[in-house]
Amino acid sequence: MSISIAYFVSYSHADKRLAHRLLDLIQPRLAIQKGFSFSQWIDNAIDPGQHWSDEISTALATCDFGLMLISPSFLASGFIRTEELPVFIEQVRSGTSLTHTRVRKPLVPVMLEQVPLDGTADLSGLEQIQIFRDRDGRSFATTRGPNSTAFADQLVSAITTKLRRLNSAAVP
Repeated sequence: MSISIAYFVSYSHADKRLAHRLLDLIQPRLAIQKGFSFSQWIDNAIDPGQHWSDEISTALATCDFGLMLISPSFLASGFIRTEELPVFIEQVRSGTSLTHTRVRKPLVPVMLEQVPLDGTADLSGLEQIQIFRDRDGRSFATTRGPNSTAFADQLVSAITTKLRRLNSAAVP
């Protein structure tokens, strides 16, 4: 028996080629994972004539987790910051100034393109969530050939490990 998992892909349109290169690598790897049946939702699934914001809202509400493809363009997107990220995380103020991030819905942030993790960039709450990079600390954009394949293998392993933990915790 396999668990059906729907995932929402959040990315900046400025990163479309790079995002699709990564998705083309992970989709077949997810398809062969024992115990899971994955379905991906990405905005190119919106049919002409559909109300795109309604389609995105429905996909966000019904997904099991979000695959966040992080880049400078992703973080600069007002739509992602105001419409997509708040479905997955919430910044909670403690007292007058301390802020911590609360996860609302499972997410897997992936370093698609390098962003500063030294506190100089506004990561919209993602600075408190572990962002996936390969074993060598690289973003996907810096990989080629076998390193891209290894990045995809490591990402799929991280996704399935996370989902196995989440699903085992839900079982009494």
